[in-house]
Amino acid sequence: MDSESRILVVDDEAVFARNLARILRGRGYTVETAPDGESAVATVEKDPNFAVALLDLKMPGMGGIEALRRIKTLAPGVEAIMLTGHATVESGIEAIREGAFDYLMKPCDVEHLVEKIEAARSVERIRKRPVLWVRSTAGDILLTDFSRLSPDAPLTAALAVFNRDRDKMAAETLFVTDAEDRPAGCVTQRSLLGAAQGARPEKKIGWEQLLEHPQWLPDRPLAEVMQPEVVFVEVETSLQEAARRMIDRRIRTMPVVEEGRMVGIVRLTDALRYLEPDSSGEESD
Repeated sequence: MDSESRILVVDDEAVFARNLARILRGRGYTVETAPDGESAVATVEKDPNFAVALLDLKMPGMGGIEALRRIKTLAPGVEAIMLTGHATVESGIEAIREGAFDYLMKPCDVEHLVEKIEAARSVERIRKRPVLWVRSTAGDILLTDFSRLSPDAPLTAALAVFNRDRDKMAAETLFVTDAEDRPAGCVTQRSLLGAAQGARPEKKIGWEQLLEHPQWLPDRPLAEVMQPEVVFVEVETSLQEAARRMIDRRIRTMPVVEEGRMVGIVRLTDALRYLEPDSSGEESD
């Protein structure tokens, strides 16, 4: 069994734990549940091969912090994400100091939680390598903290992601995934501007203006404006090949897939940073 896909959900609210486990299984994870801290510790003691533990902060008996402490002692490689409906600065600080990867408040957006799980899994994969490990494949440098968009999402949803993530965006492109998390298309700033301009031909709309006036976008799904062809690479694709594909297609970012599912994004600048000057096999001018 692939330990990197195994998740332990620990929560005394049976309905919440059951629903969350169902959603995560639908995303391809192998999920086990525990109703309290004592059961969670016993589960990890019996089998420590989990990638991430999702721990409720307040539970009868052993609470989330004590369970976190015990789990990290038994299995230091298990990353823990705390979930709480009673968030405080103090409990957040304590959780992080005890080794939690993150601290999220309930109700938590599922997409955001999945992003955090993927980020936690990436941290563990990195820790399994030497500090100065050589980055040679797309999977070695993929960015997992990306926002998923479905083809039926409104244009304003893509605009909101561009606006929210503008400081960390590597390019003017967002990737759309289907119900199976497979790449389905991409949306660019230009396509959103074109849709807004088509709906309001009397205005000359710039990107900053559109960010300030999202209502200028027509009420249409992303499927109507996205480019259906997506260039992507597998996690094991070499950096040389990934960089070549991006340069050939004149793109700056590209999805990375594993078993058909999009698991992250690779940036051209990152690929070039870790390639040796002569790795392309071509002579310089």
